[in-house]
Amino acid sequence: MSIARSKLFFCVAWVACLFPISAVRADIVFCNEFPHMVYVAMAYPQNGGTWVSRGWLNLKTGACSLFDPALRVKTFYYRGESENYRQAGKNVKMNWGNKKQFAIWENYNFNYWGAEEKVLNSSVADFSQGPEADGDAISGTVTVTFTVDGTTTTTTAGAK
Repeated sequence: MSIARSKLFFCVAWVACLFPISAVRADIVFCNEFPHMVYVAMAYPQNGGTWVSRGWLNLKTGACSLFDPALRVKTFYYRGESENYRQAGKNVKMNWGNKKQFAIWENYNFNYWGAEEKVLNSSVADFSQGPEADGDAISGTVTVTFTVDGTTTTTTAGAK
């Protein structure tokens, strides 16, 4: 992960205007139990079948953070990348993602529409799928945790 990446994740308030907010409350939370900083990106569907990818949310070890409180989606994909670290004398970087590829910008925060393919100065990377709602949007709280052993766990609480 480049040091040029912003230390703070910013949420653009006008995004809420693009996506109608339903009465269903859903939160997508990411937690880091991994022993190094983890950077998180998300991709989610838009009306018309296209996708948006957004990143990076910075998670220190032991921290949890809500991705975007205005987000209401039927499903989402996520990608995690650890900071570079030394292990057994080698530089290591852990990546989480194994299902579908979306556009990312490796060095800075990004927000790509049409993210199911390479966009502008992006590259494509693997993302893992989160839960999928039976209705219009995920309800309750979905928590994705990057674990100490390099796997992820996903829990859903309060779903209707």
